[in-house]
Amino acid sequence: MAARNHPGAARGRVLSVRLGALLTSVLAAVGLTLLPPSAGGGQAHADTGTDTGSAVTKPGTKGPYDDFSHLRVTVEQTRNLRTQGLKVSWAGGVKSSPNNAGNYLQLMQCWGDAATGPTPEQCEYGNPPPNTGVLNVGRSVGNLDPLEPAQHTVPFTTVKGASSTDVNQFFTQYATNEQDLATTGVDGSGQTIFQAEDADTSPILGCGTVARTGQAPEPCWLVVVPRGTHEPDGSEAPPPNGLISSPLSAGNWAQRIVFRLDFAPTDSPCPIGQDEQPTIGSEMIFEAMSSWAPTLCTSQKVTYGYVPQLEDFSRTQVTSPGTGSAGLAFIENPVLPQPDVAPVVHAPVAVSGLVIGYSVQVAGSSQQVPRIRLNARLVAKMLTESYQCDLPGNDFPRGRLPAKNPFGIERDPEFARLNAGVPYPVGSSCGFGIGVPQGASDSAGQLWKWLLSDPDARSFLSGKPDPWGTVINPYFLELAPVSTPPSGFDKPDPTVWAPDSRFPDIRLTAVGVNPYGSGLSDDARTVRKANNGGITGFNPTSTPPALTKAETQPAGSNFIMGLTDAASAARYRLGTAELLNADGQFVAPTVDSMTRAVNGMKAGKAPGVLDADPSAKTPGAYPLTTVTYAAASTSLDAADRKTYAALIRYAAGSGQRQGIGFGLLPLGYAPLTATLREQALTAASALIAGVPPATGPGDTSSNGGSGSGPGGTGTTGGGTGGDAGHGATGGGPGPGGAPPASPSSSAPAAGTTKGSTGGPAASPPVSNVAQTGGTTPQAILGAVRWVLLIVLIAGIAGSLAGPLLMRAGVVRGRKPV
Repeated sequence: MAARNHPGAARGRVLSVRLGALLTSVLAAVGLTLLPPSAGGGQAHADTGTDTGSAVTKPGTKGPYDDFSHLRVTVEQTRNLRTQGLKVSWAGGVKSSPNNAGNYLQLMQCWGDAATGPTPEQCEYGNPPPNTGVLNVGRSVGNLDPLEPAQHTVPFTTVKGASSTDVNQFFTQYATNEQDLATTGVDGSGQTIFQAEDADTSPILGCGTVARTGQAPEPCWLVVVPRGTHEPDGSEAPPPNGLISSPLSAGNWAQRIVFRLDFAPTDSPCPIGQDEQPTIGSEMIFEAMSSWAPTLCTSQKVTYGYVPQLEDFSRTQVTSPGTGSAGLAFIENPVLPQPDVAPVVHAPVAVSGLVIGYSVQVAGSSQQVPRIRLNARLVAKMLTESYQCDLPGNDFPRGRLPAKNPFGIERDPEFARLNAGVPYPVGSSCGFGIGVPQGASDSAGQLWKWLLSDPDARSFLSGKPDPWGTVINPYFLELAPVSTPPSGFDKPDPTVWAPDSRFPDIRLTAVGVNPYGSGLSDDARTVRKANNGGITGFNPTSTPPALTKAETQPAGSNFIMGLTDAASAARYRLGTAELLNADGQFVAPTVDSMTRAVNGMKAGKAPGVLDADPSAKTPGAYPLTTVTYAAASTSLDAADRKTYAALIRYAAGSGQRQGIGFGLLPLGYAPLTATLREQALTAASALIAGVPPATGPGDTSSNGGSGSGPGGTGTTGGGTGGDAGHGATGGGPGPGGAPPASPSSSAPAAGTTKGSTGGPAASPPVSNVAQTGGTTPQAILGAVRWVLLIVLIAGIAGSLAGPLLMRAGVVRGRKPV
């Protein structure tokens, strides 16, 4: 998948690296920490991680038959957009009617630059997923609408001028981002995650394209059409069918609420012919490099290319480079010293985590379930094809699985015990299995280490049944996962479904049912779409007869999970499962929990590289936290070493300022601790000198930042200091979750809940938990201002040896090649 770019802050700003300017910044930060957060919102602050100035709320209007004047719809972000999840919330509505007969919202993305908004012809709407529960889903207008001269079909016209009433030429039911049923709760409020798409993802809309140099990117629109219980002619929608008229019909279109969406440019700012420096490696750095590269392109006059690649191959590029190969690799496990090979420098550049992202909706609602808990044994069941729906067929049990094995995790009694009130998809015997990328990776290896460190998961992986009788898939057991820990996600079950003996060549495998994703970011987007692209059926009457794709899960019954990284989950506004750590706590991936994990890590096998050991009993630590290192050989020529060192210094300096914008650290990462920042800067200097860094940060027995030990207090650049169980929190929202109200309450309630793998106390009912996806800028700012102050003070000493803060001109990023 092409790289995405973080939109952002003001262009052309230069941050001086002189000591005097740094001291000025420190004084400014002191002033900032003394000021309370503004109650008025105001301009966007990169430190908060939210574009607080671009949230827009608009009211509805009173129509001739339905009154929407009390309705208030809020779009959380209307500037600096890219392909991403976008939270839309509302209040003051009317509870949706039974069987979805009325009182709901319909949402669509449209193109156009007219000040009044788009026309119906410019809107991507009318080819929704099947089984949506509403009838008014097409582009046929005039039904019961006196404002339409006659019944006809509204054509869709692309931004490039192509037009047709057959919208299948432009967008299919599997690719559209329209939402035709966003329901309202009993209190008149509702919430949904809309997938906004830029021109890279949806060329038919062209959002973010730049027609000519110097022009602003093309805007787009989010159109919300509220629906009541009346048709445009005043007739009431009879249950159970409900409304039949289209939102594009003139009478309904007159009630629309329109939001202008300004996208980041989708064109690269990097001049053709500019010096290029390739990098390669871990997907855990994908979002960060997409943000940093555009700024570095102008500030350093270097185009830093980045290609996501498996880490084992990436390490070979460092130790045995070929002509034109990348000289810097992003990895989580180190390049181990080798005889007769030049030393390799390891510089920590990012802290993130592997996560299980989900889109699971409250039953009959467009709102996302705010909390899901998973222990290691449940994850092991998903990864070993041990649920019936992981395999093809139309009978049960499937393959060699015993009948006791559940259809899927949503029907597993162990899952139900941990997640009281979480529904499973209605009207389907089989849901989607967990989405995973293909191939071995450092982060995947860490996941298997976590599974094998848990006694219950290890027992399951060795062939013993769980307390409910579920056993591991026998074919996976033959891989001996306990004695030979996997480093990827094999699908060894050979079960095949041949749906019709008349067509012997048509056969379905387990990989066809639950295909691999092309990467962690792709897995996140798949989860947001609620369709894994798998095959579930067969149509003997098609020409030619063929297997059929899975239908997108209907609104109100999304239940899909995928393995992704925390930054991709944050980008697509996925929920992220709380995982049971070695200390017996269910912990979500937040800035606080990932920083605690880093502070608990010990020295690894190579100098300067920490061992991300998920079996370490660190209170409040997220077990799949990763530290990504930039690894480069000291044998590179001097010019290459210098340009790669500039990337490392930027990543450890200005690149650790968290927020939405080019050059910033995207949500889903935790800022580097002060110790890791110092180590990165030292490694950059050593790389320029062409010698390995002296023993220093990362080679000690702990990475405790500047904390004072158990029971004491301390701080780190990442926001958690001292003992991991007692340090002050740095704040900031985790992917898919709300930030703390104050530093003293930053850990989510479930994030520190003790529990055994066999079944801790059940989650509170879904209806009693705050909805996932909210952000409170004041809360984030209150915590981040302390982090900023500490980081600036810590940087004074480093500034004497080399630049800490680097220029941050905001420009568009270069896609990986």
